[in-house]
Parts: sequence; C-alpha cells; structure tokens
Amino acid sequence: MSADGISSNQDMKSQIILAIKNLEQVITEAGYECKNIVRLNIYTTDTAELWPNFPIIQQWVAQHQIQQATTLLEVKSLFETLKVELEATVVR
Repeated sequence: MSADGISSNQDMKSQIILAIKNLEQVITEAGYECKNIVRLNIYTTDTAELWPNFPIIQQWVAQHQIQQATTLLEVKSLFETLKVELEATVVR
C-alpha cells in the first residue's frame, strides 16, 4: 500500500519491493531492527507469480542477517488489489 493508504495495482515484483519498504518503516519507527525478525509470514494470491520474485525477499533477509521462521501461504484474496502481504514478529 502507498503511504496514503491506496492499494497497489502494480505487478508482483513492485508489490514485494513496496511491502518490504513498508515493513522496514514500521519496524524502524517502532524502535526495532529488521535483524530481530523471528517470524515472517508471506501471504500471496499467486505463488506461481511470487516464486520468480522470491529472490528479492531472500536478498533482503540476507542483507539484514535475519534468522527467521517463515510461512508462505497462498490465499484466495488480500485487501483490494494486493497480491502479496508481509507479516513479521520482531523481538528486542
């Protein structure tokens, strides 16, 4: 989603990049660090479309040296036009 709350209707790659950016912002503004993510849930409406772009997530995880448990779920739908959503549990 954009900063003004509008759902993205871009392609999967663009939505993944935006979701990561938004997640980083929420984590940092809350006073936490991405490296302290212990669980990452990835929701997508299309795993076949997600897989070619999965290296974006893997590179981000490696960049922050995150050692998390991950769950990937394909769901029937997400909010409005979203194709991917990230949910993280972060510890201090």
